[in-house]
Amino acid sequence: MPDSPFHSRQTQMIDYKQIGKRIAKRRDVLDMTQAELAEKALLSATYTGNVERGAKCSIETLMKLCAALGVTPDYLLLGVDKEYRSDSLEDVKDAIFRCSPRKKKVVKSFIEWYAEQDV
Repeated sequence: MPDSPFHSRQTQMIDYKQIGKRIAKRRDVLDMTQAELAEKALLSATYTGNVERGAKCSIETLMKLCAALGVTPDYLLLGVDKEYRSDSLEDVKDAIFRCSPRKKKVVKSFIEWYAEQDV
């Protein structure tokens, strides 16, 4: 099965430093502190900070962090850019796709405006 796209990934060593960087990056995007992430993931703040700095962790911990950050394990482990996908985001995308070009511009303008608001 050498031609499988996952073959080379399976034989790679886990890069915990990169996982930690991805956790920190996503946490920053969410404007979340390490303590808030720890609470949401049901982990201690100290342990969460250690993982973010590259400490080894279990699959269970990674899954808790994925759930708390709204990302897939692919994103934390491999950097595969599926981290922001969710059923609700797909629903929004589908709804926008069905809009007329004029309505799409209105939706885009609203999202840009809303993203700048302090809510």
